[in-house]
Amino acid sequence: LPEWKPVEGATTYDNQSGVSLITASTRRNSPSTCDSKIHHNNMINNILPKIQANLAGVADAIMLDLDGFVSETNATNIFMVDDEGILKTPSEDHCLPGITRATVLKLAKELNIPHMVGRLSLAEFHSAEEVFTTGTMGELTPVTNIDGRTIGFDGTRGPITEQLQNAYRQLPEREGWSTEIPPFHMATN
Repeated sequence: LPEWKPVEGATTYDNQSGVSLITASTRRNSPSTCDSKIHHNNMINNILPKIQANLAGVADAIMLDLDGFVSETNATNIFMVDDEGILKTPSEDHCLPGITRATVLKLAKELNIPHMVGRLSLAEFHSAEEVFTTGTMGELTPVTNIDGRTIGFDGTRGPITEQLQNAYRQLPEREGWSTEIPPFHMATN
C-alpha cells in the first residue's frame, strides 16, 4: 500500500540525537538468489529484522551478508568513520545502491573527506568513531549505539556526520540538485 509521510522538517529518524541499532539474526539475501539492487515485492528478508529491531526497542537492524560482512540495515544504507577519519561504507554487492548513499559519497569527495567502499566487518562498526545511516526519508541519521555498545567517545553525533548533514541540507539550493515541481491544475471539461 502507498504510504505518505510529511518530509518538510520531519525525517523518519532523530537526526540530532541519533538512533540505536542491533545486528539482525537474519542475513541479507545473496544477489544470486534475490538481487538487492532491484526493488521487488519479496521483502520478508527486510521485514523480519525490522520486527527484531522493534522488539529490541531500537530504530533498525544491521544486516550482514552471507559471509558475515555488514551489508546495510533493514531499511537504509550505513556508513562509518574509523579512528583515522576515513569514511567507509559497504560495497554494493549485497545492498541497494541508494541515491542518498551515492550523494553522500559525492559530498565526501567535494569536501575532501577521505572515503572508501569495501567489505566491512561488524567489529569495525562496533569500534567506529562515527556511524550514520542514509535514506530518502531519514536523510543522514547518526547512530549512537550498536548492540548495546556506545559509538565513538560519548555516543553523540560526530563532526564528519554533522559536516555531511549540513552539506546535504544545502543541496536543494544548489544548481542541478533539485527539480521544481510544476503546479497541478485540474482539467476542466
